[in-house]
Amino acid sequence: MAAADSSFQALQQVLCFALAGEAYALPILKVREIQAQATITRIPKAPSYMPGVINLRGAIVPILELRQRFALGEAPEDTRPVIIIVEVQGRTLGIRVDSVSDVLDLDASAIRPAPELGTQTALGREFIAGLASLPGATGSDSMLILLDLDRLLSDGELLALEAATA
Repeated sequence: MAAADSSFQALQQVLCFALAGEAYALPILKVREIQAQATITRIPKAPSYMPGVINLRGAIVPILELRQRFALGEAPEDTRPVIIIVEVQGRTLGIRVDSVSDVLDLDASAIRPAPELGTQTALGREFIAGLASLPGATGSDSMLILLDLDRLLSDGELLALEAATA
C-alpha cells in the first residue's frame, strides 16, 4: 500500500493557463471552476491588481488581475480573459488570465525550484512554486511556471480584499 501512495504523490495535476504569452499552472485541487463570461463590478479605491468583484451564484468574489499583479502590462484588445475561481487560504477568489489551456499530470521530479535572480520581490519569485519543462512540438522545451496561490497575496492584501468586498 505504501508504494501505491508514493506513486500517487509523484504526480501533481495542474491547470495550465496563459498570461502575456507565457505558460503558467496552478494545482487543480485549488481550482473550483472556470468562468468564461462574468461581469466585473468595480470597487472604488481598490488596488490596481483588483479590478472588482463578481457575483457567483449569490457570493461576492473578489477578482485578482494577474497581468497587473505581475506587472505584465495590459492585455491585447483581442484577448478574451477567463476567470479561474480558486480557494486561497480558505477564501474564494477569482484570478483573471488570458486563457486556460488544459490539465496536466506533472511528475514531481520534473518540477525545479525557481532560480535565484537577485531581489525576489522585484521578480515575483515569492509566488513561484517551481518551474517545469514542457516538451514542445518543434523539439524545443518551453517552461511552465507553477504558482503558489497561498503566497500570491500577503495577509494584509487578503484582509484588504475582504474589507473591499464586505
